[in-house]
Amino acid sequence: MPALVGRRTIRAAALLAVASLFALGATACQPARSTAKDKPILLIHGWATGGATNCGSTFDTMIGRLKAQGFTGPFVKVGFYTGDTNCDMTLRSWGDFDNGSSWKDVAKAFSKYVYETYTKNGKSVDVVGYSMGGLIARGAVYGAEGGQSGFSAPIKVEDVATLGAPHSGAAWYTNGCLWGQCSTMKPGATDIKWLNENGNPQGVGGTEWTVFGSEADQVTPVDSGLYMVVPAAQKVRYSDIPHTGDGNWTSSQKVLDRVVVALAQPGA
Repeated sequence: MPALVGRRTIRAAALLAVASLFALGATACQPARSTAKDKPILLIHGWATGGATNCGSTFDTMIGRLKAQGFTGPFVKVGFYTGDTNCDMTLRSWGDFDNGSSWKDVAKAFSKYVYETYTKNGKSVDVVGYSMGGLIARGAVYGAEGGQSGFSAPIKVEDVATLGAPHSGAAWYTNGCLWGQCSTMKPGATDIKWLNENGNPQGVGGTEWTVFGSEADQVTPVDSGLYMVVPAAQKVRYSDIPHTGDGNWTSSQKVLDRVVVALAQPGA
């Protein structure tokens, strides 16, 4: 009997050791996170039919909420259309593309901007990408991670929140888009397939992604908004957030409060 007890004790200890190793491995796979609220926060808007977006009306409410929660920025509203207004910078200075170019070309320019402005100087950034802006952010991290053609070297992007981003393609009706930027976001588009070669791209030092999707979003299907390989806690699903209009992704208070968590709270 004592020998049997001894074997059981040894087996229990072995199982505990294996469980501990798995736990350590799972933790090691998660990037180290900072709760600092003074990192630059880059905000990227989405697609616009007329090649013009007002960055102020898109992001000022969000910036106000982040400031109220202790974020000091700087906050950088990123533009890329020729008709953009109230943006803090334009990616036209960092790449060769036009208003109808694929979001992937814009992502190449974004990677170069982040690398030259922040990464090369040892600074990490957080990013909020609304709609197509989420594809630009993800594409930049992915392309830079592998040193792909047209992208920068790997970039230091610590936390990213994508709001209604069509990670696996926009709504079914975009299949009617036969050319231009809209066609690069439809389900099955070449650049969407490229993006999903890596379900969780990582920047220098690790990147934590939080993806947001809504059943009320008529532009980005909810499953497309959540289509990344991230922990369940980083997939934020709503039933009532529209893509545009009142209470949308960049103005809903409950969404903004969750963005605060995504950018500042470890283990969110």
